[in-house]
Amino acid sequence: MNLEPVKYEEAAIYAVNQRIPNICRIAGAALKRSNSQESFIPPGIGNRENFKEDEAMKKHVVASKILTGALAVAMVASVPGMSAINAKADDQVTISLYTTVPGHDEDFEKFCADFMEANPDITVNYIAYDSSEKQKWMTLYASGEAPTVSLMDAVDIRENIENMAAYDLEGDDSWIKDQVDDSNLAIFKDDNGSVYGVPNSVQSMGIIYNKTTIEKATGEEFDPSTIKSNADLDALCQKIQDGGVSPIMFTGVDWSLGSHFLSQVFNGIQGDEEAQKAFIDSVKDGSTELKTNDAWNGVMDTFDIIAKYNYNSNDPLVGNTELDGQAMAKGDVAMWFMGDWGWSYLEAVANADDEYGIMPCPLTGSEDEINQELGVFPAKGYCVDGSQNDEAQQAAGKKLVEYLTIERAQDMSDALSIALPFKNVDVTVASPLANATQAYVADGKVQSTYAFSALLPSDFWSENGAVMQQYLVGQMDRDTAADAIQAYWQAQN
Repeated sequence: MNLEPVKYEEAAIYAVNQRIPNICRIAGAALKRSNSQESFIPPGIGNRENFKEDEAMKKHVVASKILTGALAVAMVASVPGMSAINAKADDQVTISLYTTVPGHDEDFEKFCADFMEANPDITVNYIAYDSSEKQKWMTLYASGEAPTVSLMDAVDIRENIENMAAYDLEGDDSWIKDQVDDSNLAIFKDDNGSVYGVPNSVQSMGIIYNKTTIEKATGEEFDPSTIKSNADLDALCQKIQDGGVSPIMFTGVDWSLGSHFLSQVFNGIQGDEEAQKAFIDSVKDGSTELKTNDAWNGVMDTFDIIAKYNYNSNDPLVGNTELDGQAMAKGDVAMWFMGDWGWSYLEAVANADDEYGIMPCPLTGSEDEINQELGVFPAKGYCVDGSQNDEAQQAAGKKLVEYLTIERAQDMSDALSIALPFKNVDVTVASPLANATQAYVADGKVQSTYAFSALLPSDFWSENGAVMQQYLVGQMDRDTAADAIQAYWQAQN
């Protein structure tokens, strides 16, 4: 039956007068139509920009409700002993998903579509990636459209934990503690030990290298374990340059310079989690002067080495990861300060015969152990809103989280080129960089990135990224940069 808007009411009356099979068929047709791309999206759910309400749509919504009611009434009349309460079908739950993973909207839209097919009682509205990331998220909250599920940086979740729904690790969400090591849950816990985020991956940041390019340029076999200091990195870069290849590059975006690189001053080079917190506190209260600190100067010495040989030196702030990935794939540059997620920029253009890996970024001039340890961290996590989404939506959202992390683990790893934090999930990682990350983890050669994951405020990368960008292009000297970053920390008191 083809239900035109002007015929909805007649169809509903017809449905009431039919036996159960006909009612189901007619109502099914109407509901299928109402769930099409033209269906009404309730205010406060998903992206309201795509919502257009006209008279035909109004009739459509009304008719859908009439048909649903007709079905219930007729079923009660047709089946002896059935009450109106028992006849009422489970309510459809509408939830939303927002992610801050650039370049993968199509992948997440496909995951959502598959989830809805497997769970026809749940509708998921996917909110496309926005480059403002945190700002977009907060705008959604301010407008009363908080996503049910959000894939956010750990610090964003921690700073907005009062809006989040805790996972019940002893109840419906017990799968989390069975699958995720406590170390990877630590950054998503509040002071009472409640968990508000589930990591979607473990990632690393360091220096991506094309082993094939290095060996062609130097004429020597390359072993990343031989880079034991920033002096060794400098010597390697000179050899590569002498071989006619650009040695290394920065992508001059604030998140790479101001978060990933700068955070190394505050991470494992300071010691364990408590030592990292104590160091940051000492910078805040002024008892540590950043510009005279050994860790700061060691890390900045490494920064200067990369800047000296930077492939992007003619336009240091161009900040195009796609172009940088292409340059590396073509063999124009041998190394890249980035994270293992960089494979997503390399995969489509990389020479199949080239060998890629990721190694630690050396942070001192001596052969210290920290220079052999890769920075590994759970980058982002799934959180569930508890302030604007009701209990049914929260339950559906947690179901979606389990689906994305466990049921679609292999697909997620393939799509995002990531290593996963789950203990009992058999996944083959396609990315050689993620495989390298896992090898460092297996060998125990990882440094703590607790400061990066849990202690840096959400605006750290943008505020201090601007400082590092100015330093990179020579608009600021090292001491001035140190003073600016120290002032940032002191403003946090």
